[in-house]
Amino acid sequence: MKSVIKIAICILIAAWTFMSCKKEPVQITPPAPKNAEYDLDITLNTTYNFSDNISDPWQYVTAESNFDLTNIIGKANLPPLGEFEIYVWEYADTATLSNKIYWDNINISLGHVDPLYISGEHSINFKKLIREGGGAFNGTLKITNGSAQKRDRNIFSSLPPLTVTGTLDVNTHLVNLRIKGKTYF
Repeated sequence: MKSVIKIAICILIAAWTFMSCKKEPVQITPPAPKNAEYDLDITLNTTYNFSDNISDPWQYVTAESNFDLTNIIGKANLPPLGEFEIYVWEYADTATLSNKIYWDNINISLGHVDPLYISGEHSINFKKLIREGGGAFNGTLKITNGSAQKRDRNIFSSLPPLTVTGTLDVNTHLVNLRIKGKTYF
């Protein structure tokens, strides 16, 4: 009889606890609007690196074993999305007076797990700009890849290129880079 009473008391306590629990409202955050267009206007002030005639057996950018590499890496804020990491690469021919670019890319990304990002080819010849003493530059960034392609594979095909402007100082190795235009993340 005592065990039956104990079981009944436990059931009553469990029922009372369950019934008296405060019900918390569930908050649902709607997903970002499908294919939301952003007015990108991002400025990066950082340093650049130029490596002359380097050999990297892990890089398969060119059939040649050596290349000149210019890279710019930094962070810039894009409200309301947050702080983006910006990577600029240019792999160029090692001949001093050559303007041949094997591969160039700008990647703008937010986060590391399933990041928001865009990337594509730029039209600025940084090696030539450095060889000529630096100064102001302008060009374009044609977006070819990005996180928005998960929703629409061809989303970037109708976008005009972004504008890329700035200055590069060969004495201090400082670069000011501004990227502006309409895009999707």
